Parts: sequence; structure tokens; C-alpha cells
Amino acid sequence: MIKILFVCYANQSRSPLAKGLFKKLVNDAGVEDSFLIESRGIWVEKKNSQTDPEIIKRLTVLNAPYDGMVAQKMKQQDYRDFDFIICMDDKNEIYLKKHAGIYRDKVYLVRDIKQETKRQNILDPFETLEYDQMTNMLYESLSEWLEMFKISKLSKAIDVEDYRITNKPAFLLNPNWYIWNHEIQRYELTRSASDEAISSHKAFYEEE
Repeated sequence: MIKILFVCYANQSRSPLAKGLFKKLVNDAGVEDSFLIESRGIWVEKKNSQTDPEIIKRLTVLNAPYDGMVAQKMKQQDYRDFDFIICMDDKNEIYLKKHAGIYRDKVYLVRDIKQETKRQNILDPFETLEYDQMTNMLYESLSEWLEMFKISKLSKAIDVEDYRITNKPAFLLNPNWYIWNHEIQRYELTRSASDEAISSHKAFYEEE
């Protein structure tokens, strides 16, 4: 099981949104049993305070889960227990890496998953009021995170840096060439797949 922790400042907007969106993505892909997904804040004024209503509104519209979301502070044990600690901005990242000790390599910026968005921050909507923009940016990045896990065949033994700078398998270059099969949890080719896509797909799964 891949254990993922989303972290922002107060665990009331960005990280709960990321948690709900990523849960929706893995549920839609039929791989929910492969993930444990939680969220925390690096500073929580009041434990168990409620999630921002604007976040609940957007999760509701997207039919994403949000039940039981309350603010929780990051604990030292979380660094050990989670495989990927994914934060929203560089200030979060600095704090987390400072306190992570030997687990600092588990800490990532959420937008760092793609070369084009590397080092971009997801800003706090309490300051910007850009809720829709934040939602769109998170959805884009989290979709890429899930694709990385799919390509790694739902393994946590992966290198995010290598994924970001390495080309994807050729059969994934055209969305008309493949579908994700929920039941067997792997990619399948469509009839429109090119010869290159067929060769790439065969090589990708050849060890199986």
C-alpha cells in the first residue's frame, strides 16, 4: 500500500482539497485499495477545526469525498509512517525538510511532478481567494501523480525526479491509444493504437 500525506499550513483548505481530489482520482481508477491518503497542517490553531466551506463546496461539486475532514497537526511519527509527504508551497517544504530528519527525501512539492510546473506553489486561498484556480492546479498535478503510480505499476519504490525528466512509454503519448482497465488495474490498448504503441505496450508489460 502506498501511503500519501498532503500537507499545507493549517490543514483547512489546500491539503484537505488535495486529499479529497486524490481520493476521487484513485476511486475512479479502481485502485483505492492501493492507497492510504491523509492530510495534515504544519500549524493548527485549533485541533479538529472544520475544513473551509469553500473547499467542501468544490469537493461536493466534483463528487469527491470529504466526510470526517478536520484539521490535524503534523506529527513526528508521520514522517516515518508515510511514503510520500506532498506539500503545497516552498514554505511548507522548508519546514517539513527541516523537521523530517532522515526522512527528508520523502518530502515533495505537489507541482514538482511535472517539468513544466516544477517549483510552482499552490498559494493559500485565504490570501488569494483563487479557489477555482487552486482546484484546477491541484487536479492537474494530482492526476499526474496518479499516472506516475500507474506507470510504476502501483509501486512505492519509484523515483519522482526520474519520472519527471524521462519520457513516458510511447503508448501513453496519444490518449486515443489506451484505456485504464479498472478490473485488472493496468493499461490496455485500443484498436486505434499505432504499431509503435503496440511495441511499447508489449515491452512495458513484458516481464509479466
